[in-house]
Amino acid sequence: MKFNITLILFLLFVISAKASEVTFIGKIKNNQSTEVDFILHDHELLQEDKIYRARINEQNEFSVLIPINHSQIVKIKVDGKVLHLFASPKTKRLVFEYDINSPESSLVLKGENIHDNSFYNTFCRSYNWNESKKEAYEMGGLKTVVNPNVKRMATSYSMTDYFKLMDEERKNQLIFLQKGMSLSLDFYRFIENEINWKYETNKLAYFLFNKDRFSVAELKGYWVRYMLLQSTTINDDKSVDFDSYQNMLNAFIHFLHLQTPVKTKIESSYYTFIKVNLQGKPRYFMLAKLMISNYQNGGNLALARKNLKAFKRENPYKNYNAQLNQIFGKDMEFLSAKNAPNLKVLDLDEQEIWLNQYSGRVVYVSFWASWCAPCLQGFADSRNFRKEMESQGVVFLNVNLDEQEAVWRKTLPRYDIVGKNVYALDTKKASEELKITSLPYYFLVDKSGKIAYLSSNKLIECREDFMQLLSN
Repeated sequence: MKFNITLILFLLFVISAKASEVTFIGKIKNNQSTEVDFILHDHELLQEDKIYRARINEQNEFSVLIPINHSQIVKIKVDGKVLHLFASPKTKRLVFEYDINSPESSLVLKGENIHDNSFYNTFCRSYNWNESKKEAYEMGGLKTVVNPNVKRMATSYSMTDYFKLMDEERKNQLIFLQKGMSLSLDFYRFIENEINWKYETNKLAYFLFNKDRFSVAELKGYWVRYMLLQSTTINDDKSVDFDSYQNMLNAFIHFLHLQTPVKTKIESSYYTFIKVNLQGKPRYFMLAKLMISNYQNGGNLALARKNLKAFKRENPYKNYNAQLNQIFGKDMEFLSAKNAPNLKVLDLDEQEIWLNQYSGRVVYVSFWASWCAPCLQGFADSRNFRKEMESQGVVFLNVNLDEQEAVWRKTLPRYDIVGKNVYALDTKKASEELKITSLPYYFLVDKSGKIAYLSSNKLIECREDFMQLLSN
Protein backbone atom coordinates (compact mmCIF):
# COMPACT_ATOMS: atom_id res chain seq x y z
CA MET A 1 0.00 0.00 0.00
CA LYS A 2 2.92 2.24 0.74
CA PHE A 3 4.12 1.99 -2.86
CA ASN A 4 0.67 2.76 -4.27
CA ILE A 5 0.51 6.02 -2.31
CA THR A 6 3.94 7.01 -3.53
CA LEU A 7 3.04 6.14 -7.10
CA ILE A 8 -0.14 8.22 -6.99
CA LEU A 9 1.75 11.22 -5.66
CA PHE A 10 4.31 10.97 -8.40
CA LEU A 11 1.75 10.49 -11.13
CA LEU A 12 -0.15 13.56 -9.94
CA PHE A 13 3.09 15.50 -10.06
CA VAL A 14 3.84 14.26 -13.56
CA ILE A 15 0.63 15.81 -14.86
CA SER A 16 1.92 19.28 -14.06
CA ALA A 17 5.57 18.52 -14.73
CA LYS A 18 7.57 19.86 -17.63
CA ALA A 19 8.10 17.72 -20.75
CA SER A 20 11.77 17.29 -19.77
CA GLU A 21 10.92 15.45 -16.54
CA VAL A 22 10.87 11.66 -16.58
CA THR A 23 9.34 9.32 -14.02
CA PHE A 24 11.36 6.19 -13.22
CA ILE A 25 9.37 3.38 -11.54
CA GLY A 26 11.28 0.25 -10.60
CA LYS A 27 11.48 -2.90 -8.56
CA ILE A 28 14.62 -4.80 -7.52
CA LYS A 29 14.84 -8.49 -6.70
CA ASN A 30 17.22 -9.83 -4.02
CA ASN A 31 17.79 -6.33 -2.68
CA GLN A 32 18.96 -5.43 0.84
CA SER A 33 19.39 -1.67 0.38
CA THR A 34 16.91 1.06 1.33
CA GLU A 35 18.05 3.62 -1.27
CA VAL A 36 18.70 3.81 -5.01
CA ASP A 37 20.79 6.48 -6.75
CA PHE A 38 20.07 7.88 -10.21
CA ILE A 39 23.24 9.43 -11.61
CA LEU A 40 23.48 11.82 -14.56
CA HIS A 41 25.64 14.72 -15.71
CA ASP A 42 24.23 18.01 -14.50
CA HIS A 43 26.90 20.49 -15.67
CA GLU A 44 28.39 19.93 -19.10
CA LEU A 45 31.49 22.00 -18.29
CA LEU A 46 32.10 21.27 -14.61
CA GLN A 47 31.55 17.56 -15.27
CA GLU A 48 29.68 17.09 -12.02
CA ASP A 49 27.48 14.06 -11.49
CA LYS A 50 24.06 14.96 -10.15
CA ILE A 51 22.55 12.29 -7.97
CA TYR A 52 18.83 11.84 -7.40
CA ARG A 53 18.13 9.49 -4.50
CA ALA A 54 14.92 7.53 -4.00
CA ARG A 55 13.74 5.39 -1.10
CA ILE A 56 13.17 1.68 -1.69
CA ASN A 57 10.07 0.48 0.16
CA GLU A 58 9.43 -2.85 1.86
CA GLN A 59 8.30 -4.38 -1.43
CA ASN A 60 11.64 -3.33 -3.03
CA GLU A 61 9.84 -0.76 -5.19
CA PHE A 62 10.78 2.85 -5.85
CA SER A 63 9.76 5.88 -7.91
CA VAL A 64 11.48 9.16 -8.71
CA LEU A 65 10.99 12.15 -11.01
CA ILE A 66 14.14 13.40 -12.79
CA PRO A 67 14.68 16.35 -15.19
CA ILE A 68 16.23 15.19 -18.46
CA ASN A 69 17.49 18.02 -20.68
CA HIS A 70 18.96 15.94 -23.50
CA SER A 71 19.22 12.33 -24.61
CA GLN A 72 21.51 10.45 -22.26
CA ILE A 73 22.22 7.28 -20.34
CA VAL A 74 21.10 7.37 -16.71
CA LYS A 75 23.05 5.21 -14.27
CA ILE A 76 20.89 3.49 -11.63
CA LYS A 77 23.11 2.39 -8.74
CA VAL A 78 22.31 0.17 -5.74
CA ASP A 79 25.02 -1.30 -3.51
CA GLY A 80 27.68 -0.69 -6.17
CA LYS A 81 25.72 -2.50 -8.89
CA VAL A 82 24.80 -0.33 -11.89
CA LEU A 83 22.00 -0.53 -14.43
CA HIS A 84 22.04 1.74 -17.50
CA LEU A 85 18.86 3.14 -19.06
CA PHE A 86 18.31 5.55 -21.92
CA ALA A 87 16.09 8.61 -21.40
CA SER A 88 15.34 11.71 -23.44
CA PRO A 89 13.22 14.84 -22.87
CA LYS A 90 10.43 13.08 -24.79
CA THR A 91 10.41 10.10 -22.44
CA LYS A 92 7.41 10.26 -20.07
CA ARG A 93 8.16 7.36 -17.78
CA LEU A 94 10.14 4.15 -17.56
CA VAL A 95 8.86 1.09 -15.68
CA PHE A 96 11.29 -1.76 -15.08
CA GLU A 97 12.41 -4.65 -12.84
CA TYR A 98 15.78 -6.31 -12.40
CA ASP A 99 17.81 -8.56 -10.13
CA ILE A 100 20.50 -6.80 -8.09
CA ASN A 101 22.91 -9.68 -8.75
CA SER A 102 22.79 -9.28 -12.55
CA PRO A 103 21.25 -5.90 -13.46
CA GLU A 104 21.75 -5.93 -17.25
CA SER A 105 20.92 -9.54 -18.05
CA SER A 106 17.86 -9.68 -15.76
CA LEU A 107 16.27 -6.41 -16.90
CA VAL A 108 12.53 -6.57 -17.63
CA LEU A 109 10.84 -3.50 -19.14
CA LYS A 110 7.11 -2.82 -18.81
CA GLY A 111 4.52 -0.47 -20.21
CA GLU A 112 5.04 1.82 -23.18
CA ASN A 113 8.35 2.88 -24.72
CA ILE A 114 10.18 -0.36 -23.95
CA HIS A 115 11.83 -0.79 -27.37
CA ASP A 116 14.66 1.74 -26.93
CA ASN A 117 15.97 0.30 -23.68
CA SER A 118 15.38 -3.27 -24.72
CA PHE A 119 17.56 -2.66 -27.76
CA TYR A 120 20.14 -0.69 -25.75
CA ASN A 121 20.50 -3.45 -23.20
CA THR A 122 21.09 -6.08 -25.89
CA PHE A 123 23.39 -3.81 -27.91
CA CYS A 124 25.60 -2.95 -24.92
CA ARG A 125 26.00 -6.56 -23.86
CA SER A 126 26.86 -7.52 -27.46
CA TYR A 127 29.55 -4.84 -27.82
CA ASN A 128 30.63 -4.39 -24.19
CA TRP A 129 29.76 -0.69 -24.25
CA ASN A 130 29.26 -0.26 -20.52
CA GLU A 131 32.64 -1.61 -19.45
CA SER A 132 33.44 0.28 -16.24
CA LYS A 133 37.21 -0.08 -16.56
CA LYS A 134 38.89 2.36 -18.95
CA GLU A 135 42.36 2.97 -20.34
CA ALA A 136 43.40 6.62 -20.56
CA TYR A 137 45.76 8.78 -22.58
CA GLU A 138 46.29 12.00 -20.64
CA MET A 139 48.31 15.02 -21.68
CA GLY A 140 48.12 18.80 -21.27
CA GLY A 141 45.05 18.64 -19.03
CA LEU A 142 42.91 16.57 -21.42
CA LYS A 143 42.12 12.88 -21.07
CA THR A 144 40.95 10.41 -23.72
CA VAL A 145 39.50 7.14 -22.43
CA VAL A 146 38.87 3.91 -24.32
CA ASN A 147 37.82 0.37 -23.59
CA PRO A 148 40.84 -1.67 -22.32
CA ASN A 149 40.43 -4.01 -25.29
CA VAL A 150 40.94 -1.06 -27.67
CA LYS A 151 44.30 -0.21 -26.12
CA ARG A 152 45.31 -3.87 -26.13
CA MET A 153 44.62 -4.14 -29.85
CA ALA A 154 46.23 -0.76 -30.61
CA THR A 155 49.49 -1.83 -28.99
CA SER A 156 49.59 -5.38 -30.36
CA TYR A 157 47.89 -5.40 -33.79
CA SER A 158 49.39 -4.17 -37.02
CA MET A 159 48.02 -0.86 -38.26
CA THR A 160 46.26 -2.52 -41.18
CA ASP A 161 44.57 -5.16 -39.02
CA TYR A 162 43.60 -2.64 -36.34
CA PHE A 163 41.88 -0.22 -38.70
CA LYS A 164 40.22 -3.06 -40.60
CA LEU A 165 38.81 -4.34 -37.32
CA MET A 166 37.57 -0.87 -36.30
CA ASP A 167 35.86 -0.45 -39.68
CA GLU A 168 34.18 -3.85 -39.43
CA GLU A 169 33.00 -3.25 -35.90
CA ARG A 170 31.42 0.11 -36.82
CA LYS A 171 29.77 -1.43 -39.86
CA ASN A 172 28.32 -4.28 -37.78
CA GLN A 173 27.08 -1.90 -35.10
CA LEU A 174 25.30 0.29 -37.66
CA ILE A 175 23.69 -2.78 -39.24
CA PHE A 176 22.61 -3.94 -35.78
CA LEU A 177 21.06 -0.50 -35.19
CA GLN A 178 19.28 -0.45 -38.53
CA LYS A 179 17.61 -3.76 -37.70
CA GLY A 180 16.20 -2.38 -34.45
CA MET A 181 12.40 -2.44 -34.32
CA SER A 182 10.16 0.47 -33.28
CA LEU A 183 13.04 2.63 -32.04
CA SER A 184 12.38 6.30 -31.33
CA LEU A 185 14.12 8.83 -33.57
CA ASP A 186 15.89 10.40 -30.56
CA PHE A 187 17.29 7.04 -29.52
CA TYR A 188 18.31 6.06 -33.05
CA ARG A 189 20.25 9.30 -33.54
CA PHE A 190 21.81 9.00 -30.09
CA ILE A 191 23.18 5.50 -30.75
CA GLU A 192 24.25 6.38 -34.30
CA ASN A 193 26.24 9.35 -32.99
CA GLU A 194 27.73 7.28 -30.17
CA ILE A 195 28.88 4.66 -32.66
CA ASN A 196 30.61 7.24 -34.84
CA TRP A 197 32.16 9.18 -31.94
CA LYS A 198 33.58 6.02 -30.40
CA TYR A 199 34.78 4.83 -33.81
CA GLU A 200 36.69 8.04 -34.51
CA THR A 201 38.11 8.10 -30.97
CA ASN A 202 39.33 4.53 -31.31
CA LYS A 203 41.03 5.34 -34.63
CA LEU A 204 42.86 8.30 -33.10
CA ALA A 205 43.74 6.17 -30.07
CA TYR A 206 45.95 3.98 -32.25
CA PHE A 207 48.31 6.90 -32.81
CA LEU A 208 48.13 8.11 -29.21
CA PHE A 209 49.13 4.75 -27.73
CA ASN A 210 51.85 4.31 -30.38
CA LYS A 211 53.05 7.91 -30.56
CA ASP A 212 56.76 7.05 -30.50
CA ARG A 213 56.45 5.00 -33.70
CA PHE A 214 55.48 7.80 -36.08
CA SER A 215 57.13 10.88 -37.53
CA VAL A 216 55.25 14.14 -38.06
CA ALA A 217 55.17 13.55 -41.82
CA GLU A 218 53.74 10.05 -41.37
CA LEU A 219 50.98 11.31 -39.08
CA LYS A 220 49.87 13.87 -41.65
CA GLY A 221 49.72 11.15 -44.28
CA TYR A 222 47.74 8.79 -42.06
CA TRP A 223 45.16 11.51 -41.40
CA VAL A 224 44.18 11.30 -45.07
CA ARG A 225 44.81 7.59 -45.55
CA TYR A 226 42.55 6.50 -42.69
CA MET A 227 40.02 9.30 -43.16
CA LEU A 228 40.22 10.41 -39.55
CA LEU A 229 37.14 12.23 -38.23
CA GLN A 230 35.30 11.82 -41.54
CA SER A 231 32.27 9.93 -40.20
CA THR A 232 31.10 12.76 -37.96
CA THR A 233 31.07 16.53 -37.55
CA ILE A 234 33.89 18.03 -35.49
CA ASN A 235 32.21 21.37 -34.83
CA ASP A 236 28.68 20.54 -33.68
CA ASP A 237 27.08 22.87 -31.13
CA LYS A 238 24.30 20.35 -30.37
CA SER A 239 26.74 17.59 -29.44
CA VAL A 240 28.74 19.39 -26.75
CA ASP A 241 26.57 17.88 -23.97
CA PHE A 242 27.60 14.32 -24.83
CA ASP A 243 30.53 12.61 -23.10
CA SER A 244 31.56 10.55 -26.14
CA TYR A 245 31.71 13.67 -28.33
CA GLN A 246 33.86 15.45 -25.75
CA ASN A 247 36.11 12.40 -25.52
CA MET A 248 36.55 12.44 -29.31
CA LEU A 249 37.52 16.14 -29.23
CA ASN A 250 40.11 15.36 -26.55
CA ALA A 251 41.59 12.68 -28.82
CA PHE A 252 41.60 15.13 -31.74
CA ILE A 253 43.59 17.74 -29.79
CA HIS A 254 46.01 15.05 -28.58
CA PHE A 255 46.56 13.99 -32.19
CA LEU A 256 47.17 17.57 -33.33
CA HIS A 257 49.88 17.87 -30.68
CA LEU A 258 51.61 14.78 -32.06
CA GLN A 259 51.24 16.04 -35.60
CA THR A 260 52.40 19.59 -34.82
CA PRO A 261 55.02 19.49 -32.05
CA VAL A 262 55.82 22.92 -30.59
CA LYS A 263 58.31 24.22 -28.06
CA THR A 264 55.77 25.97 -25.84
CA LYS A 265 54.21 24.29 -22.82
CA ILE A 266 51.84 21.50 -23.78
CA GLU A 267 48.77 23.10 -22.20
CA SER A 268 49.49 26.37 -24.02
CA SER A 269 49.85 24.58 -27.36
CA TYR A 270 46.59 22.73 -26.68
CA TYR A 271 44.87 26.07 -26.06
CA THR A 272 46.14 27.31 -29.42
CA PHE A 273 45.12 24.11 -31.24
CA ILE A 274 41.59 24.47 -29.88
CA LYS A 275 41.32 28.14 -30.90
CA VAL A 276 42.57 27.41 -34.42
CA ASN A 277 40.77 24.14 -35.19
CA LEU A 278 37.43 24.33 -33.36
CA GLN A 279 34.56 26.74 -33.86
CA GLY A 280 31.39 27.83 -32.12
CA LYS A 281 30.31 26.20 -28.89
CA PRO A 282 32.85 23.32 -29.07
CA ARG A 283 35.70 25.86 -29.16
CA TYR A 284 34.62 27.75 -26.06
CA PHE A 285 33.64 24.60 -24.22
CA MET A 286 37.05 23.03 -24.81
CA LEU A 287 38.97 26.21 -23.95
CA ALA A 288 37.08 26.55 -20.67
CA LYS A 289 37.46 22.85 -19.94
CA LEU A 290 41.21 23.05 -20.56
CA MET A 291 41.66 25.91 -18.08
CA ILE A 292 39.57 24.13 -15.47
CA SER A 293 41.21 20.71 -15.84
CA ASN A 294 44.72 22.17 -15.64
CA TYR A 295 43.74 23.90 -12.42
CA GLN A 296 41.72 21.15 -10.75
CA ASN A 297 43.82 18.15 -11.78
CA GLY A 298 47.32 19.59 -11.77
CA GLY A 299 47.12 22.78 -9.73
CA ASN A 300 48.27 24.70 -12.81
CA LEU A 301 46.94 28.26 -12.66
CA ALA A 302 49.14 29.71 -15.40
CA LEU A 303 46.80 28.87 -18.28
CA ALA A 304 43.82 30.55 -16.61
CA ARG A 305 45.88 33.53 -15.48
CA LYS A 306 47.01 34.13 -19.04
CA ASN A 307 43.76 33.50 -20.92
CA LEU A 308 40.75 33.86 -18.62
CA LYS A 309 40.06 37.56 -19.12
CA ALA A 310 40.26 37.34 -22.90
CA PHE A 311 38.11 34.22 -22.89
CA LYS A 312 35.35 35.83 -20.82
CA ARG A 313 35.35 38.90 -23.02
CA GLU A 314 35.11 36.93 -26.29
CA ASN A 315 32.96 33.99 -25.19
CA PRO A 316 29.31 34.29 -26.32
CA TYR A 317 28.12 31.42 -24.08
CA LYS A 318 27.57 33.16 -20.76
CA ASN A 319 26.83 29.96 -18.84
CA TYR A 320 30.50 29.03 -19.33
CA ASN A 321 31.58 32.35 -17.82
CA ALA A 322 29.30 31.74 -14.85
CA GLN A 323 30.82 28.30 -14.26
CA LEU A 324 34.36 29.69 -14.60
CA ASN A 325 33.48 32.35 -12.02
CA GLN A 326 32.56 29.57 -9.58
CA ILE A 327 36.04 28.16 -9.89
CA PHE A 328 38.33 31.16 -10.41
CA GLY A 329 36.22 33.97 -8.95
CA LYS A 330 34.39 36.70 -10.81
CA ASP A 331 37.48 38.92 -10.70
CA MET A 332 39.97 36.02 -10.72
CA GLU A 333 40.32 36.39 -6.93
CA PHE A 334 40.82 32.65 -6.51
CA LEU A 335 43.90 32.71 -8.75
CA SER A 336 46.92 33.27 -6.55
CA ALA A 337 48.86 36.24 -7.89
CA LYS A 338 52.48 35.90 -8.99
CA ASN A 339 55.12 38.44 -8.01
CA ALA A 340 56.64 40.42 -10.86
CA PRO A 341 60.41 39.89 -11.26
CA ASN A 342 62.51 42.77 -9.94
CA LEU A 343 64.32 43.77 -13.15
CA LYS A 344 67.45 45.91 -13.19
CA VAL A 345 67.60 48.32 -16.14
CA LEU A 346 69.47 51.40 -17.35
CA ASP A 347 67.70 54.62 -18.28
CA LEU A 348 68.73 57.23 -20.87
CA ASP A 349 70.71 59.14 -18.21
CA GLU A 350 72.68 55.95 -17.45
CA GLN A 351 71.01 55.61 -14.08
CA GLU A 352 70.23 52.11 -12.84
CA ILE A 353 66.57 51.49 -12.07
CA TRP A 354 64.85 48.57 -10.38
CA LEU A 355 61.26 47.63 -11.21
CA ASN A 356 60.27 47.64 -7.52
CA GLN A 357 61.00 51.36 -7.43
CA TYR A 358 57.55 51.76 -8.98
CA SER A 359 55.78 49.99 -6.12
CA GLY A 360 52.36 51.50 -5.57
CA ARG A 361 51.86 52.28 -9.24
CA VAL A 362 50.46 50.34 -12.19
CA VAL A 363 53.32 49.42 -14.55
CA TYR A 364 53.11 48.04 -18.07
CA VAL A 365 56.42 46.43 -19.05
CA SER A 366 57.19 45.95 -22.76
CA PHE A 367 60.20 43.98 -24.01
CA TRP A 368 61.34 44.85 -27.50
CA ALA A 369 64.37 45.05 -29.82
CA SER A 370 65.36 47.26 -32.75
CA TRP A 371 65.04 44.34 -35.18
CA CYS A 372 61.50 43.45 -34.02
CA ALA A 373 59.10 45.00 -36.55
CA PRO A 374 55.93 43.89 -34.66
CA CYS A 375 57.32 45.59 -31.54
CA LEU A 376 57.81 48.91 -33.30
CA GLN A 377 54.42 48.66 -35.00
CA GLY A 378 52.80 47.94 -31.64
CA PHE A 379 54.32 51.10 -30.16
CA ALA A 380 52.94 53.12 -33.08
CA ASP A 381 49.46 51.57 -32.92
CA SER A 382 49.12 52.15 -29.18
CA ARG A 383 50.69 55.63 -29.02
CA ASN A 384 47.47 57.51 -28.22
CA PHE A 385 46.29 54.86 -25.77
CA ARG A 386 49.64 54.97 -23.95
CA LYS A 387 49.44 58.74 -23.65
CA GLU A 388 45.92 58.50 -22.25
CA MET A 389 46.84 55.88 -19.66
CA GLU A 390 50.07 57.68 -18.81
CA SER A 391 48.00 60.75 -17.92
CA GLN A 392 46.03 58.52 -15.54
CA GLY A 393 49.20 57.45 -13.75
CA VAL A 394 50.27 54.27 -15.55
CA VAL A 395 54.02 53.77 -16.01
CA PHE A 396 55.01 52.34 -19.39
CA LEU A 397 58.43 50.75 -19.01
CA ASN A 398 59.89 49.89 -22.42
CA VAL A 399 62.77 47.44 -21.88
CA ASN A 400 65.11 47.02 -24.86
CA LEU A 401 66.82 43.66 -25.36
CA ASP A 402 69.33 44.51 -28.10
CA GLU A 403 72.72 42.93 -27.52
CA GLN A 404 74.44 46.31 -27.65
CA GLU A 405 73.32 49.41 -25.76
CA ALA A 406 74.54 51.61 -28.63
CA VAL A 407 72.05 50.02 -31.01
CA TRP A 408 69.23 50.85 -28.59
CA ARG A 409 70.28 54.49 -28.27
CA LYS A 410 70.65 54.83 -32.04
CA THR A 411 67.17 53.39 -32.64
CA LEU A 412 65.20 55.56 -30.18
CA PRO A 413 65.37 58.91 -32.06
CA ARG A 414 63.77 57.29 -35.10
CA TYR A 415 60.58 56.34 -33.22
CA ASP A 416 58.28 58.19 -30.85
CA ILE A 417 57.94 55.50 -28.18
CA VAL A 418 55.68 56.69 -25.37
CA GLY A 419 56.85 55.78 -21.87
CA LYS A 420 60.11 55.39 -19.99
CA ASN A 421 62.69 53.85 -22.29
CA VAL A 422 65.28 51.66 -20.59
CA TYR A 423 67.90 49.09 -21.50
CA ALA A 424 68.15 45.63 -19.90
CA LEU A 425 71.55 45.34 -18.25
CA ASP A 426 71.54 41.55 -18.29
CA THR A 427 69.48 40.39 -21.27
CA LYS A 428 70.24 36.73 -20.70
CA LYS A 429 69.10 36.83 -17.07
CA ALA A 430 65.94 38.76 -17.95
CA SER A 431 65.06 36.34 -20.75
CA GLU A 432 65.63 33.27 -18.60
CA GLU A 433 63.74 34.58 -15.59
CA LEU A 434 60.70 35.53 -17.66
CA LYS A 435 61.05 32.63 -20.13
CA ILE A 436 60.95 35.04 -23.06
CA THR A 437 60.96 32.98 -26.26
CA SER A 438 59.75 35.63 -28.71
CA LEU A 439 59.12 39.36 -29.04
CA PRO A 440 57.13 41.43 -28.40
CA TYR A 441 56.70 40.29 -24.81
CA TYR A 442 54.90 42.23 -22.10
CA PHE A 443 53.29 42.00 -18.69
CA LEU A 444 51.21 44.22 -16.44
CA VAL A 445 52.07 44.86 -12.78
CA ASP A 446 49.50 46.01 -10.21
CA LYS A 447 50.16 48.42 -7.35
CA SER A 448 51.23 45.62 -5.01
CA GLY A 449 53.87 44.30 -7.42
CA LYS A 450 51.82 41.30 -8.61
CA ILE A 451 51.48 40.32 -12.25
CA ALA A 452 48.02 41.12 -13.61
CA TYR A 453 46.55 39.68 -16.77
CA LEU A 454 45.15 41.46 -19.78
CA SER A 455 41.89 40.58 -21.51
CA SER A 456 43.38 41.00 -25.00
CA ASN A 457 46.67 40.79 -26.87
CA LYS A 458 45.85 44.21 -28.31
CA LEU A 459 46.80 46.89 -25.81
CA ILE A 460 44.20 49.39 -27.02
CA GLU A 461 41.43 46.90 -26.11
CA CYS A 462 42.53 46.70 -22.46
CA ARG A 463 41.31 50.05 -21.10
CA GLU A 464 39.00 48.33 -18.60
CA ASP A 465 41.90 46.28 -17.20
CA PHE A 466 44.01 49.37 -16.59
CA MET A 467 41.14 51.37 -15.07
CA GLN A 468 40.31 48.55 -12.68
CA LEU A 469 43.90 48.34 -11.43
CA LEU A 470 44.14 52.12 -11.10
CA SER A 471 40.99 52.20 -8.97
CA ASN A 472 42.20 49.53 -6.54
